[in-house]
Amino acid sequence: MQTENKYYFTRGERLVCMLVAVGLSAVIAWLFYRSAWAMILLPICNWFVKRQLGNHWREKQKQENLLQFQGMLQIISGLLKAGYSMENAFLEGEQDFLRLYGTKCIMSQEFRAINHQLKMNIPIEHLLEKLAERSEIEEIDSFSQVFAFAKRQGGDMGKVFRDSTERIAEGIEVKREINTVIAAKRLEQNIMSLVPCGILLYMGMGMPEFLSPLYGNLTGVAVMSGCLGLYAGAYLLGQKIIRL
Repeated sequence: MQTENKYYFTRGERLVCMLVAVGLSAVIAWLFYRSAWAMILLPICNWFVKRQLGNHWREKQKQENLLQFQGMLQIISGLLKAGYSMENAFLEGEQDFLRLYGTKCIMSQEFRAINHQLKMNIPIEHLLEKLAERSEIEEIDSFSQVFAFAKRQGGDMGKVFRDSTERIAEGIEVKREINTVIAAKRLEQNIMSLVPCGILLYMGMGMPEFLSPLYGNLTGVAVMSGCLGLYAGAYLLGQKIIRL
């Protein structure tokens, strides 16, 4: 379960991050320093890789959680329409949800936790607010606020669920369209990020004497370290622009 804006890596994901970090460190050590001593940058590369991949996996997981939450709303909405009370709809809907999404996904764990606390007479609106806080998903937060207001005012809860399901579906479709539009820009940014390394690789293999003064001395290390810092800063800036 993801909380406090933090992503918890699985064992396999940690291994992937470490392998990528080792490869990145080796590339940097050869391209920028021509020295195995530069592998001391491995901890920094590992932090950088975990940050980038963690952000990517976290956003992907949020999208999956939102889709599963949409499925939860559809199940509850159908049970409310069939005449179940709100609490009973959650209790009865758990098995249907588990059959659709399995028992290992995060939203299945959340569904079971909600029902466990429902049996302890904790108000459903409070449980949904806590779910919104843990998930850090805007759509779930909006739903929890609308749900709490409608429950206090005695609104049509079935309509609240149906309308929320439709809005979430529309939001997911809009996000897909946005991702399609910026996919080309993201590809361009990734290609441009590889250009400096490509230039260094070409010059190192085709004209090694041109770069040789930059290797094996303190001045060269300082210059290449400055270039590496600028390169990393430009890459992070490009990633930030793409995410805006």
